Amino acid sequence: MAVTTLPLIQQALTRYGMTTYFALGLVGNICNCIMFTRRSYRHQPSSIYFISLSIFAIIILTWSFIPIFYGFNHIDPQTQSLVYCKIRFYGTLVSSQLFRYTVVLACVDRFFATRTNIRIRSLHSVQKAKKFVFIICIIWIIASMHIPIFMELNNGVCGMFGLYKLFFSIYQIIFVAILPPILMSIFSALTIHSLHRQHATQVRFRQRDRYLLRMVISEVLVNILTTIPYSSYLIYSIIASYVVNKSAQRLEIESFINFFTQFIVYLMSVVPFYLFLATSKPFRYEFINMIVTCWSKFMPRQIRITPSNGQVITAALNARTINDRQ
Repeated sequence: MAVTTLPLIQQALTRYGMTTYFALGLVGNICNCIMFTRRSYRHQPSSIYFISLSIFAIIILTWSFIPIFYGFNHIDPQTQSLVYCKIRFYGTLVSSQLFRYTVVLACVDRFFATRTNIRIRSLHSVQKAKKFVFIICIIWIIASMHIPIFMELNNGVCGMFGLYKLFFSIYQIIFVAILPPILMSIFSALTIHSLHRQHATQVRFRQRDRYLLRMVISEVLVNILTTIPYSSYLIYSIIASYVVNKSAQRLEIESFINFFTQFIVYLMSVVPFYLFLATSKPFRYEFINMIVTCWSKFMPRQIRITPSNGQVITAALNARTINDRQ
């Protein structure tokens, strides 16, 4: 493949790939918000984390992608305004970190739910979940303040330059590439270990909680798998920063790899809803039931499917017949 085709591939992925990401992600995360506010989930602490990560995912998609779409046919504002440059990168970083660490909190919550110690298990509550989400919001709003302070606009390029570029790469390796996956893995492993111990001692763990654990673990796997390529590139970029007089071909390849690894990272904000559908039978049935209920409400003459047993029944009365009888 000729290197000169890489910008064309990047342009195609930006125009069509990100448009697909945006549509699927927006629909999926809105469905998540609706699902986890329903009666069957709203009293579960996990629902707070799932709603939160869905909201953060929506913010990531709108905050990051709408300016990209605007730039298809207009001049990119971040190449002209330093204030906009700082605000956009700051918002993207904060929302991305909130998404990652909400998944970490969901893993911690699953660990709390499997403990027999009353004090530890008391942390598994809706009120505590809301407090933990609020705390990480405050932490990352403050911890990301270096972005608006040190971001620069240099010759129409909005980015990091000089020593700050090295600092930011190390910062991302620690707080994006290393810490979240390690925390997710540790608490997921501890939760699975606790489940095995409970099974050995005949301690009952509800089936719905097992499915919630599946949902969390699937989200953990996607976060880790999408982070690995970007983490590798960050490590490479630190090493390569000491190389001088790079050829135009090498710079083009590095630019494309940087774009593509970030393109993969955006996938984490798109797939939660579809992962939950695939990994949780109760979630899938609840969603189908919600769709069928809405369908029968607005389309009363149609046939409705009961998700719990798969039987086809006549669900709605003929509105015209009812009116005639009245």
